[in-house]
Amino acid sequence: MNKVLKNAYKNIWVPVFGRLISGLIPLIEGKTPENKPTYDIDGVKKKKIKY
Repeated sequence: MNKVLKNAYKNIWVPVFGRLISGLIPLIEGKTPENKPTYDIDGVKKKKIKY
């Protein structure tokens, strides 16, 4: 049961509600974000930071 809830949170809750909330970013901050949200809560798809 715990694994089912964890997978549902990771694969449904975060992407769906994250996209809904990311639509509110321009209203809250007054500008659009420079980088798109990744919804990578586990750090599996971590991107390399370029300096």
